[in-house]
Amino acid sequence: MDVATVALEPWSPWPLVFPVLVVIGGAVLTFFGQLRGRRWMRDIGTVVLVAGGLSTVLLLAFLSGTWDQAQRSAALVSLGYSEPTFGGGTGIVGGQPGDIEFNAVRDGEHVTGTLQWQGEDQWKVVEGNG
Repeated sequence: MDVATVALEPWSPWPLVFPVLVVIGGAVLTFFGQLRGRRWMRDIGTVVLVAGGLSTVLLLAFLSGTWDQAQRSAALVSLGYSEPTFGGGTGIVGGQPGDIEFNAVRDGEHVTGTLQWQGEDQWKVVEGNG
């Protein structure tokens, strides 16, 4: 059984700034369209407002998971693993992340193991049943 510790950089939600700006722009267009009695401006503002809101929700749902997956893969590759794939973890249990199972190839052999949260951004990589 092989054990190592890696640091995974947490996801930063800064990309959500762009769709939030779109939502604000749509709200402003809708407000001024209503205020000035311009239906076209109000309608475009409503479409932009809804599209920006949906974009924000979709980005929030998918970007963090994609970021985490890329961080985990890069960490395992830096330890000499190749072709890492991850199984379903136990998610957030008791306010902290659960173990994440992985499969990879190391020195030409198929290995399995887990990533175990150690606090902050530290994760222990445990080969075998952990």
